[in-house]
Amino acid sequence: MAIGRPAWACALAAACVIFTSSPLPQAQAKRRITLVDLLNIPRVGDPQITRDGRLIVFGLATTDWPGNRRVAQIWRINSDGTGLRRLTSIDAGAFSGRWSPDDSTIAFLSRGQVSLMPAGGGRPRQLSQHVTAVTDIAWHPNGQSVYFLAANPPTDIERERERLRGDMRVLDEFRMRHLWKVDVAGGKETRVTDGDYSVFAFKISVDGRRIVISRRPTPLPVDTDRMELWSIAADGSGPIQLTKNSIPEEEGDLSPDGTQVLFLARANSRQEPYYNENLFLVPAAGGPARALMPTFPHEVLRASWSADGKSIWMIVNMGVHIELFQVDLATRTPRQITSGEHALVLTSWNMAGGYHVFMIDEPTRIGDIWTLAPGASTPKRATGIYDYLDRDFALPKQERVEWKGVDGVRIEGILTYPIDYRRGTRYPLVVQLHGGPEASDRFGWGSIFYNIQPIWTDRGYAILRPNYRGSSGYGNVFYREPIGGYFKNSHLDVLAGVDRVVAMGIADPDRLTVSGWSAGGHLVNKLITFTTRFKAASSGAGVANWISLYGQSDTHGDRDLWLGGTIWQKNAPIQTYWDHSPLKYITAARTPTIFFIGENDSRVPMAQSVEMQRALKGQGVPTELHIAPNEPHQWVQPRHELYKMNTEIEWFEKYARNLPYTPEAAPAANDATVVPAP
Repeated sequence: MAIGRPAWACALAAACVIFTSSPLPQAQAKRRITLVDLLNIPRVGDPQITRDGRLIVFGLATTDWPGNRRVAQIWRINSDGTGLRRLTSIDAGAFSGRWSPDDSTIAFLSRGQVSLMPAGGGRPRQLSQHVTAVTDIAWHPNGQSVYFLAANPPTDIERERERLRGDMRVLDEFRMRHLWKVDVAGGKETRVTDGDYSVFAFKISVDGRRIVISRRPTPLPVDTDRMELWSIAADGSGPIQLTKNSIPEEEGDLSPDGTQVLFLARANSRQEPYYNENLFLVPAAGGPARALMPTFPHEVLRASWSADGKSIWMIVNMGVHIELFQVDLATRTPRQITSGEHALVLTSWNMAGGYHVFMIDEPTRIGDIWTLAPGASTPKRATGIYDYLDRDFALPKQERVEWKGVDGVRIEGILTYPIDYRRGTRYPLVVQLHGGPEASDRFGWGSIFYNIQPIWTDRGYAILRPNYRGSSGYGNVFYREPIGGYFKNSHLDVLAGVDRVVAMGIADPDRLTVSGWSAGGHLVNKLITFTTRFKAASSGAGVANWISLYGQSDTHGDRDLWLGGTIWQKNAPIQTYWDHSPLKYITAARTPTIFFIGENDSRVPMAQSVEMQRALKGQGVPTELHIAPNEPHQWVQPRHELYKMNTEIEWFEKYARNLPYTPEAAPAANDATVVPAP
């Protein structure tokens, strides 16, 4: 059923929050969005609803330009859209707001500790005094304690060793992370788990008697595939191992009657790895797991039990859109609840008292909060934080587009039109490639940093975001494309998509550009060594050489599957690794290419971009490498994000259109938020 929009309950000028880059005049035509406008868009996240469905608490982060960071605070709103107010004003920020079982108190995280405040707001009090930083908080159903995860503190011997070490560091050094609880009344902290393993996630049962935990040998990414589900009593006793295999399990959740545990895994019904993530059930006392929907064609991203335990709710990736589903346990038949040109935001969905709350990313708004009441067929929008985007800015049109790969397989993607599109006119094209590759591009804004869609379309570009082979949400054959050789059809799917947009009369074949990050960067590097059709390219955190990457990266499990084994084994498949390395074909490259990398990227370390850039330079191809200090695989600092956006635009304008570009400067002060009194 399509999502309906309820009557908006408050007047924008009086009771809603308005976010702009400057105070608005009384009457204003839609204007072109700037990069600073884009980076000033507030980030709503982590909505939590009360059991009676009346109130929602959520995080809202705004850009602090002088501090070069984003700072989140806790906000509250009535589910009918009234009563919006900010509850915290903490310089260090506040996030992860959680309602107490009686909805009278909100627990949240700030400065690495648990704090509490009344549901109506007021002066917070710090509850925990833990030695290390606290994460992942959850109330016990009795309301007497809050559970959390925290890394083990260093021992006296370790502290002395660190003192003597100075500024030296040890590669892959870690501390185990374990489950704790803190009493609300007196602040007493109690360790719940202990041992030679690390707890990744946990979920407390409805009755509070058991906790399902995901644990693995270490917290290092390389051990992700060794993560297993365990069930423990609320005090940590009575451990039961629920899974034992070579696939990581997530979302472990004990059924309301305590008899079985649901979980998600990238596996098929035989528990073999690297399939679209699907839903499984395992007996709570231990035993074999079974896939609830072994032939389900899409990707299950999140799952949780219904209140009566007779069905399971799911967030499902269907390719270019993400929807809410419900599956009945008796019939194992999934039923789609929402439908539209949108994407439910994966991390935003949760339930309480039968009420759902989630965020929806749409072409005209980046992710407002919606609710679905028990028995209702249509969600209702609760916030209008992003109303100003479509009201104040010229935003582009998006549509789904479909084409066939060279072997006849159906491929689809999202086509975004230039702001002033006129039929019969051809436009330069930006092909934007998503990461993963086990992901997909959907309707909506996606990642502002990687896509900057309104900026490109404002400058007269069309945008194609193709869901090439290897993307998730399209069935297992499509998803498993990289196995046996990473680059088989993905680059050909992209080029076929370009041909489709050219054939539609929209793209100018002489002004094609391409960009991507992570797996998208891998694919950019492949394309520029395979074709000379692109006039400019931008590669972020992309691979040059699968062989050298193997020992540089913090994880390699998927690469073992893609390329036929490790490079450290006897008779290693070195040739396969080399045959699928863009660097092997560098002599064919002619496309002016710019590279971006975070100095602290442990997933695709800087050396990969150095190899690629220097190889291009050796071929006489125009190229630059830009290194962001102190940035990991996913950049987080606004000034670095602005620099990357400016530099990429300048590069494409120069080589695709021979046009000059004047970079935008970062604001000297925070002038992005206007908040009328509620």
